[in-house]
Amino acid sequence: MSWLSKIFGTKKVEQKASIVILGASGAGKTTLVRYLETGQPVMKDPRTTLGIDIRQNPINIGGWSLSAIDVGGQELYRESLWSLGVSQADAVIYVIDGTVKSKIDTTVFEESKFNFDYMLTLVETHIPILILINKQDLKEQNPLTTQESIKLYDISQLVGRSFNILPTSAKFGDGVETAIFWLVDKIQELK
Repeated sequence: MSWLSKIFGTKKVEQKASIVILGASGAGKTTLVRYLETGQPVMKDPRTTLGIDIRQNPINIGGWSLSAIDVGGQELYRESLWSLGVSQADAVIYVIDGTVKSKIDTTVFEESKFNFDYMLTLVETHIPILILINKQDLKEQNPLTTQESIKLYDISQLVGRSFNILPTSAKFGDGVETAIFWLVDKIQELK
């Protein structure tokens, strides 16, 4: 039984959905998946996802069984596999590395912003998008706030779409529960 089952109850799984997790390389996608699977802090950084990782064990939440598709953020995978993952998903989680700043890490930020814009071209307008501003636990690096992220990533362009943007720490799970509650609600509305 996953930790989320304990939060949402232990109802028999009645519905299934797929979520795809996208973002730049190193943003924390695999760390998020590991946290969702175990409910435990992820103290050892997982290896970078090469290609696509369709997790074997679904995340059971109340009456839902969510299969997670973790897609590598490198350019090769973005161009070849992101559309495949999105085409099979009922919802998208986009992970932003909150420690990447536009003025300090210009090249890395531009790639992250490009990835975000590219993701939007792939996701149909009715599919919910959960945007996580990750690495909030790295206080010494002054991670992006929600308002800074909205401005830098031009998130106002999502008007008319079902989306939410939340600060999180995938490593320790801060904000993850709130995010998953929102995502399950949006998937439920579509079914």
